Parts: sequence; structure tokens; C-alpha cells
Amino acid sequence: MKAKKIIIDNRPKFKLQIDEKTTVTVRSAFALKSWQERYPDAKIID
Repeated sequence: MKAKKIIIDNRPKFKLQIDEKTTVTVRSAFALKSWQERYPDAKIID
């Protein structure tokens, strides 16, 4: 039986708080930029 290959994702994670209830996690700077354009009051959380 073949062993499962472990996949490691080294991309950075950005957590973006849109409002007090909604938090979005994105993996690329392009996605972060597009979310910030749609929601200018969003804050980056780490």
C-alpha cells in the first residue's frame, strides 16, 4: 500500500476582518488587495 503524501502549504495567510462578525482568510496578496478594494474599512488581523 502506498503511503499518503503530506502536502505542506507555505503560502502566507492573511486574516481580514470585514466587520465585527465577518473574518476572511486569504492566501495571496492579489486576493487581499481585491477584498480591501471592496471593503475599504477592513482590517488585517494576525
